Amino acid sequence: MLQEKKIFKNFFELGTYIQKKRRETGERVEAISSKLIIKKEILKNIENGIFSQNDYEKNTYLKGFLKTYMKDLGLLEECDIENLFINSSIDIKSSGVSLDNNKTSSNKFGSLIILVSLIFIGLLFLFWNRDTYYRLFELEKLLK
Repeated sequence: MLQEKKIFKNFFELGTYIQKKRRETGERVEAISSKLIIKKEILKNIENGIFSQNDYEKNTYLKGFLKTYMKDLGLLEECDIENLFINSSIDIKSSGVSLDNNKTSSNKFGSLIILVSLIFIGLLFLFWNRDTYYRLFELEKLLK
């Protein structure tokens, strides 16, 4: 019979589940910490749900520590490590977030400023060196 993998609402719920499973095995955090070479504080913070889902999604080390810890406790078969949380896919309509880029006018304005600046720098360079070009022109006339 195919067992459905466990999904959690938040990191606190996940941490509580991990702590419960660790206590069922009778292992202490200190022993697991030295065995996995992960700081005891990190393992305790995982169990206490100190981290947020955002921390988990952005921090590769945290993902690795959690996966190693869950593998040691034999929880990888029970939990889908890639989709640990229910709300990992956000409903955009309910969040009120718009995917439209409202900054197009300021982007165009910024591009215009850059273009005008480059033209100004080019003209400044030409006027700065016009004396050099004038001397080359006079030299060319003398050589003919």
